[in-house]
Amino acid sequence: MTSPKFNSPKSQLPNWIIWIILGLCILPIILLLSGVNFSSPPLGNELEHSGLMSANSYQEAVFQSLAGAFTHFMLEWSAVAVAFATAILAFIQFRITGNLATPIIGMALLCAGFMDAFHALASTQLIKSVADNENFIPLTWAVSRMFNALILLAVTLFILIRIKPTGNLRKRHNTVVITNIILLLISYIVVRLCARSENLPSTMFPEDIITRPYDVVPLLLFIILGLVIFPRFYRRERNVFSHALIWSMVPAVATQLHMSFGSARLFDAHFNIGHYLKVIFYLVPFTGMLIDYLITYREEKKRLALLAVAHRELERKNKELEQFVYIASHDLQEPLRTVMNFTELLHQDYGERLDDTANTYMNFIQKASSRMSALIKGLLDYSRIGAAKKRKTVNLTTLINSVIEDLNASIKETGAVIELSQMPSLPVFETELRLLFQNLLTNAIKFRKKDIPPHIRINSREKDDSVVITISDNGIGIAKEHQEKIFSIFKRLHGNDEIEGTGIGLAHCQKIMNLHGGQIWVTSEKGQGSSFNILIPLNHDEESE
Repeated sequence: MTSPKFNSPKSQLPNWIIWIILGLCILPIILLLSGVNFSSPPLGNELEHSGLMSANSYQEAVFQSLAGAFTHFMLEWSAVAVAFATAILAFIQFRITGNLATPIIGMALLCAGFMDAFHALASTQLIKSVADNENFIPLTWAVSRMFNALILLAVTLFILIRIKPTGNLRKRHNTVVITNIILLLISYIVVRLCARSENLPSTMFPEDIITRPYDVVPLLLFIILGLVIFPRFYRRERNVFSHALIWSMVPAVATQLHMSFGSARLFDAHFNIGHYLKVIFYLVPFTGMLIDYLITYREEKKRLALLAVAHRELERKNKELEQFVYIASHDLQEPLRTVMNFTELLHQDYGERLDDTANTYMNFIQKASSRMSALIKGLLDYSRIGAAKKRKTVNLTTLINSVIEDLNASIKETGAVIELSQMPSLPVFETELRLLFQNLLTNAIKFRKKDIPPHIRINSREKDDSVVITISDNGIGIAKEHQEKIFSIFKRLHGNDEIEGTGIGLAHCQKIMNLHGGQIWVTSEKGQGSSFNILIPLNHDEESE
């Protein structure tokens, strides 16, 4: 059961813990050979002459007689408590990492702990059996050990054969739930059968070399798990928990050796040592799970710190970029305005003296200057998006109606019809959202079919914790291969000779929806009109503002 050497120390139990495990397993046998007595008196031995005892002596004899039962009960419930704690950590780890194997193995250990609890309750006769307790109590031990070995073998093979390391998160949750329900049902059925069976076999043979033959099968299974199955599981998972499972087989095998070849009666030395080693068996995976949890916590803390640094750096870069865009655009306005003004003066004062070719060139200069002015304005608007620090609740019906009024000249010129359904009131960045609707409605009017007036419908619907607003038109549509590209800055599908524009409008819309923590997408077919959908979350993070 040597640990694999191909992995990093982070995925293995520390060497000092491994030495402690080995020491805890070897120490009892050394002390036993040195003369230390680990046995407890059999139940009832101290009470054989109770009739001749005083009241105080009788009370002391009762406590001495029950010492073995008390010791056994404490050891069993210690094992159950550790199994329960391991299962809880396993589910916490699953929530953090999504590792499907962890909760399944954790639940298998918990179910094994339930079987140990069944044995503990049977030994104190809190669980009654229809069969004789002389056979029922030792049998519950044998059943719990067999169940422990078999369930670990079964779930580990199931994980290795059937479960992929990655997959759909919902399916992985369902797999965990279904597997855990099956394990709990199996545990209950085994307990029920043992308690209801009238004829139970003898499990203890004090005179034979193998005093408890029913413990030999779990012994062999634990050896197979430690030498074959768990090393394969570790090579797949490569974490401390899976490495700890390998080393947990050392106390598991030691337990079975003490019980199979040493224990001849209840509460003898090998019996008590075996139960003590079983607690160690549960503690080893718990330790591995705890170390994994601490490693995950530290790595998550480190990732969050790096993310915070990257976030601050990104904010700084964004501010620098926005400042650069603003300054560059602002500084470009002045020379461009000079070009436009002098071109206009030149056209007014000397237009009649110029020939047709010169006037054509002059016209090109004026159009290019106007286009450059529109581009610079678009860049300035783009850099200003998000300048407002606070949202406010805005009635979208009122907001969109005011945008429609601003576009009244274009609407009359094209004969556009706009149908506006009742809109909700939402907490939004008003200036930015106004710009978004202005861009989308302008595009719906601009990209119309020839000789067909634009028909635009605006409606909204709730979807989960969000509102989806759809702006549909009967325009020229957008081919599917271009639908992802149109939200990139300066991306145009038509030449400026066909339809004027800057290629910034939809980039504005994308940035505005990012600001709101929402989404924007289009559904369209070429020649069939377009539907632009914007999704605005009803819940938003105040910290992000």
